[in-house]
Amino acid sequence: MAKKLTRGHQKVPIVEMEKNNNLHVTFSKRRNGLFMKANELCTLTGAEVALLVFSPGKRAYSFRHSSFESVIDKFVGNKPSPSVHGGTNHHVANHHGDNIDELNNKIIDLKTQLKANKKREEVLGQMIKEGHHKNWWQAPIGEMNLEQLLMMKKALEELKKKVQDELKCQI
Repeated sequence: MAKKLTRGHQKVPIVEMEKNNNLHVTFSKRRNGLFMKANELCTLTGAEVALLVFSPGKRAYSFRHSSFESVIDKFVGNKPSPSVHGGTNHHVANHHGDNIDELNNKIIDLKTQLKANKKREEVLGQMIKEGHHKNWWQAPIGEMNLEQLLMMKKALEELKKKVQDELKCQI
């Protein structure tokens, strides 16, 4: 049996990283994963979520569904703050939220399609391994239906014509 080339999926110990480059890469990947989970939570349950994350380099990253201020105001217990733009901010926020919901639904649809395609790929790969990948021209002639026989006849006639043309060019 061949030796594994990779270490596979292993549990990473939770300790502070020493290498600065590894720290930034890990932060970026974990931040993206956290934001994806927050996005799924919003989409699936309708929850209002606001995340504020500071990187090791002291940069701020945020994720919010609807408006960050409204989520913070609900958390603190304040009434929603009045709009700076005379009330239009609320309408823009609602429209923005609708757009986010639409994009979240598209993401979910694409993930579903991706899962279906991966499953289809697995099934086709298994069929190829088992030898069920016969095409109509590989099947015994006795097992072909009329349409397949006509297609084979046409393909053979075209092949015969190409061979004759090639022979004429070489003579």
